[in-house]
Amino acid sequence: MTKEELATLLDELEIQVNEGIQSDENTSVYPRIVYWEFIWDSLTASGDEYDTKVTYQVSFFSQTPRHKKLLELKQKLNEKGLFPIINHEYIQEDKHFHSYFALEVLENV
Repeated sequence: MTKEELATLLDELEIQVNEGIQSDENTSVYPRIVYWEFIWDSLTASGDEYDTKVTYQVSFFSQTPRHKKLLELKQKLNEKGLFPIINHEYIQEDKHFHSYFALEVLENV
């Protein structure tokens, strides 16, 4: 999967999506996704870099567990042959669920 394919897949869910940081106006919008890169791994051949494997965290916020849009996201990833381990936590302070996973994509950084 490329970054462009990831962005398209997330947009197809037709919910609020932000890359990098969450905008202030979206902090109380549910469901929503925020995703950002946290690992760059250079792919090399013969001592030269030819591409970069970038790992993103994808965070899904909702007011209910197993939200239908989270299940739709999981299904879309599975259809692409991607089966990330999805972690869940309940944020008592804000009374919402946070589901998150790491996903590796190829990018020309």
